[in-house]
Amino acid sequence: MTPQERLNNILTEEQLRAFPPFGAVTPCVCFSESPPAHLSHLIGLGRFQPWGIVVSRYGLLDLGGGSVAYVPEAVHAQFREAGLEHWSVRTGTDSAWMHEREWRLPRTDGYVSIRSVRAILVGDPTWRPSLVEAAWVDGSTGEPLPGPNGYPFAQPIMDLPRLWRESEIWVWDAQRQSVNSYPPGALS
Repeated sequence: MTPQERLNNILTEEQLRAFPPFGAVTPCVCFSESPPAHLSHLIGLGRFQPWGIVVSRYGLLDLGGGSVAYVPEAVHAQFREAGLEHWSVRTGTDSAWMHEREWRLPRTDGYVSIRSVRAILVGDPTWRPSLVEAAWVDGSTGEPLPGPNGYPFAQPIMDLPRLWRESEIWVWDAQRQSVNSYPPGALS
């Protein structure tokens, strides 16, 4: 998937899929900790695409996630022996991950539902996610309905995903090499 397609799926499904990180067995949802200035630096270098979600550290901790330990090979081997390789990244001259501070959320069920995010990061100010069914109405009267079942004239009301409407939107400005922040609902 392209970064835009992946973000669209996250926003419409309201879930993140977990996969085993490099060298691990346990599926995890992985995050990079980046203050705004560092985020701009990483995107500006071309190492990361400006598409994704921003979550809070405390929200991640509440879900059972935590920071990854960056450790020498011998200590990493001990994590592996204990079945905790998903909590460590080995360091060394050939490590490609020393530029980030990674956080992981182990999920043996393969996904985590998300009810809120700190912000949504996009690389194009004109991009919008796919519309979703936001509510239902009786097409003959316009009255709100609890859903489509049992209502012969039920019609969906399509809208942008809830997370898009309720979250800050951060738009990457490639010319300025910075992120512009918009309040919830401003880019609907």
